[in-house]
Amino acid sequence: MSSENSAPSSAKLREYIQVWAASIARVLQEVSGAPHTPEELPSEATQKELEGLEPECVGAQFEAAQHLSGEQGFLLSKGDAVRLAQLLLTQPQDPGVPMSEEHRDALAELFRQFAGAAAASLEGVAGGQVSFQWLGPERIRVEPAARFGMRWTSEKLPPFTMVAEIGPTLAAALNPEPPSPPATPAPPEDHTPVLAPVRDPNLELLMDVELDVSLRFGERQMTLRSILDLNAGSVVELDQNVREPVQLLVGGKVIAHGEVVIVDGNYGLRVTEIVSPMERIESLRR
Repeated sequence: MSSENSAPSSAKLREYIQVWAASIARVLQEVSGAPHTPEELPSEATQKELEGLEPECVGAQFEAAQHLSGEQGFLLSKGDAVRLAQLLLTQPQDPGVPMSEEHRDALAELFRQFAGAAAASLEGVAGGQVSFQWLGPERIRVEPAARFGMRWTSEKLPPFTMVAEIGPTLAAALNPEPPSPPATPAPPEDHTPVLAPVRDPNLELLMDVELDVSLRFGERQMTLRSILDLNAGSVVELDQNVREPVQLLVGGKVIAHGEVVIVDGNYGLRVTEIVSPMERIESLRR
């Protein structure tokens, strides 16, 4: 047997077709009393067989069920179809006889026997029980995903040739995509507690040293002449708006901003923004 499809056949798909071929051979032997051997057709011979069948051919269409699903069919020449029907009807082999309704009924019954024999042998391939519903003497209704050419030969009878057509749903079930590689697990989260930075031991010696803290409401650059002209009642305008926060300075470095408040008759500062302790320490070092 040989396949003609867009992707290489999986071993499971080929095994599936081989089971069908062996099952058909057994039924043919039971009906004719002569052993039949399945034979593989190369892809070129399969294509040539298809071209020869196109003008006038007979189809056999099935729907897989239970552990498999999808359409499968067979194509064969009208002469081979008549000969298969004559086998079941125990009539003389004459492919030139016109195909009658009796022949069509006999052919449908024979293909049902083919399907029954195949279903009984496919449990291992499909992973469970399989059944096939006869849909009629037509081609499958979808574009085949795979085709296999098959021929059965016998010492007592001329060979029978058929082309099996596998629908895409059935082909996908028998030729599954390879599993994706497992995703790399994310590294475990680090739940180690974050420790506060250790103070410099030398800094501990200075923790009780008193420092001058001052508030800055704003600045203004003045010429020496303007400074000498100052007297009681003069007004010096600063560069800061009254709504802007006041700066808190330590050693001439700004460490916080806030708003002026009155506490027990004294000015105070309500801090609204302050730099981190480490930044405060670094500003004092510079």
